[in-house]
Amino acid sequence: MPLLRITRPFFARSVHEVAPELIGATLLVGDVGGRIVIGFRALTGRVPTSEERAALESLYRDELARFRRERGAAAALLAVGASKPAPGVDAAELAAATVVASTVMNLDDAVMKR
Repeated sequence: MPLLRITRPFFARSVHEVAPELIGATLLVGDVGGRIVIGFRALTGRVPTSEERAALESLYRDELARFRRERGAAAALLAVGASKPAPGVDAAELAAATVVASTVMNLDDAVMKR
């Protein structure tokens, strides 16, 4: 089932809607960890554990570095789906947030409540 969620077009559109919210959360909290907590809670209904937060922060930083090196990869990721990035948003930052949002959306906690 997780692979099915990843490949569906509506899933890609959903991720593209969530990622800008993670970027926008910078206005409320300036650090990456704070943005991740806000996004994680919005998608799962709970606060991430310290291990989950650390893993997602590491993922974000790794992906941000990669997308800053490979601008074409960021553009390709952001081209999926119908929504276009808002003007003035850094493509590498948005692409990294997209990867984090996709990861969180694929957690069981984002799909079902136990």
